[in-house]
Amino acid sequence: MKTTRRIFVVVACYLLSSYGLLLSLMLIGMSGIKSLGGTLVGMLILFAWACHIMMSINWVADKPVQRWVPAYGTLAGIMGLILWPMAMADSSVKEFVLIDILRAAVMGLVLTLPCFLLAMHLVRFHLRAQRTAQASEFKP
Repeated sequence: MKTTRRIFVVVACYLLSSYGLLLSLMLIGMSGIKSLGGTLVGMLILFAWACHIMMSINWVADKPVQRWVPAYGTLAGIMGLILWPMAMADSSVKEFVLIDILRAAVMGLVLTLPCFLLAMHLVRFHLRAQRTAQASEFKP
């Protein structure tokens, strides 16, 4: 029953976030046209989604991923949200203000909120499972 519920949660989150997911993938594809910085930020976002999918699949299977997956996936997602507006900036824009970064981050989070909330749970689940597995290794 737990596996069925987890599958339902993952599918529901991806369906509810599908517009944001497709939009981010579209922007990744278009970023290579504009600049190298856009391509690198696009790769960060693609890596974050790949880590999210890996964590989701392993959560459904009740199997923890390696420690680097949630750590680097979270870092890539946060850096992608912060760097995206700067990488996609027009060359005519001479300065960036913090409000531009916040607007882009809020828009990205709103469009992918169910997957963002699932990611917070997945990171906690996988890091806690890693800690439990390490503690059981050291018990005599």
